[in-house]
Amino acid sequence: MATKTRRSKKAPPSPMTLKAKLRLIVALFAAAFAAIGVIFSLLLNDIFFSFYPGLSRSIMKPLAALSGLCPLSVWELALGLILVWAFISFLIAIGRQRKLQWFCGLICGLTIGLSLFILLWGLNHFGPTIDQKLELEKGEYSVQELTEATAFYLSEANRYASQVSRAADGTVQMSAFRDLASQAADGYRALGRETSLFHGSLQPVKPVLAWKPMSYFGTTGIFVCLTGESCVNPDTYPASLPFTMCHEMGHRKAFAAEDEANFCAYLACRANESPEFRYSGAYCAFIYCYNALYDVSPAAAQKLWEYADPGIVADAKAAGAHYAKYEGPVQDAAQKVNDSYLKAFQEPAGVQSYGQVADLLIALYLSEKSS
Repeated sequence: MATKTRRSKKAPPSPMTLKAKLRLIVALFAAAFAAIGVIFSLLLNDIFFSFYPGLSRSIMKPLAALSGLCPLSVWELALGLILVWAFISFLIAIGRQRKLQWFCGLICGLTIGLSLFILLWGLNHFGPTIDQKLELEKGEYSVQELTEATAFYLSEANRYASQVSRAADGTVQMSAFRDLASQAADGYRALGRETSLFHGSLQPVKPVLAWKPMSYFGTTGIFVCLTGESCVNPDTYPASLPFTMCHEMGHRKAFAAEDEANFCAYLACRANESPEFRYSGAYCAFIYCYNALYDVSPAAAQKLWEYADPGIVADAKAAGAHYAKYEGPVQDAAQKVNDSYLKAFQEPAGVQSYGQVADLLIALYLSEKSS
């Protein structure tokens, strides 16, 4: 006699609880506030940015001071704890059949974090550019002007190349990360005496804990506005390390665009009395301009390269070999993510905007030349 088997009934889907609805409402309000901030920054640009960068710097200062009480990278520690908590809470949500509530909480958390990022600092992407703030005449330049500017920054790099310690193979030997981090603020302190644009936190940069993954991502530093921390990958090639420190500090001073942070880094390195910072700033400025020149006139670039100090040549070759070992699909994917982020905040060139600092460097050279 055949027996009938009972089919187990599927559990009904989790209903939308009051707590889940509240989380979505909070997320909606957070997104609305961020959207309002973006709209005001775009429609009332002059009025909005007459106070927003200063406000942003003022908020970053206590955040940086508070996170500075911990010698480690607070944002990395917090991110690790959040990921562990999210995983455990997800397992609990599955057991209690509250997956919908958990996902609503995830959406709420991500939306609040993104909204705070936009409101506290991200809107700086939509403000006046640094050339407008410093009254530099940035425009289109001839190959001759680019060549002259490249030669100028090469002469600066040549001057400081012999003032830094070098290994037997000619590559630069910088001071320890902690020592460089403690000196990085000196350049901004000097710039701050000239203009309020560079006022703000002078907290030292921190080394990232997860430096190995960041190296494979092709990332030399990161600024996290939620903690006010400027963090640098200690695996950065030494010749660029002081420059990178000043770059991340430049972000904390409300310069959001990558080319502007690079330009700030050059100015801060040049204003620093340390030969290591001055060499790093001049070296990076020359490399940026050299690459721009090589794109339009390889012959002119190669001719200038013949006058480079042997130390600069050694550093350029060693830097290329250092970063080449991290190239691969992981870095390509990370660059695409970064490219999307930059384009979302009106940097149409995406990751290529890192090289547009050459335009600012040429404008500075021509301005100082004429004066």
